[in-house]
Amino acid sequence: MSIRCFIAVELEESVKVELGRMQKRLAKQLRGNEFGINWVKPERIHLTLKFLGDVDETLVPEICSAVSEAAEHFGPIEIELSGLGCFGPNNRPARVLWAGIVTGAEVLGELAGAIDMNLGLLDFGQERRKFSPHLTLARIKQPNAGKAVRNLLEKEAVEVIAGQTVSEITVFQSELTQSGPIYTSLAHVPLT
Repeated sequence: MSIRCFIAVELEESVKVELGRMQKRLAKQLRGNEFGINWVKPERIHLTLKFLGDVDETLVPEICSAVSEAAEHFGPIEIELSGLGCFGPNNRPARVLWAGIVTGAEVLGELAGAIDMNLGLLDFGQERRKFSPHLTLARIKQPNAGKAVRNLLEKEAVEVIAGQTVSEITVFQSELTQSGPIYTSLAHVPLT
């Protein structure tokens, strides 16, 4: 049987609360343009290091082992969240609204690269794009909403939102449901 999996950093509750506050403030500023903006529930926000997609359930122990081997070379990572951005071609409507990582981004990139390399040995495709650490705040389906988000970001000045120490990474199963994804932790891997 196959299950949908990804590797991510879980956020502390205080960070999720701050992100939720930011989402409410942004939603208020986007009033009138909110049709087509799907806000990610704060309790579901995480920092994805590697998305695997559908995998054979029997491979989960090997995946966890590969992630653990990569994590052995990293100690705890201090991160700070700051700034907002969006994905989507320049001068086109935004498709994803995100909060950025300023402190710790380089080390997170190295960790994601090590995980990617180890999972490549298990025949998981390696990433072609450069790792861009971010926290997805909203997905945008309507062009008008995407334009409004891009316009808002041009005016929005954001300082440090929150910070935390990353001391472990998690291998997650993701089950898609009509009320949103359900994330189940399959393994917690410490950064030692």
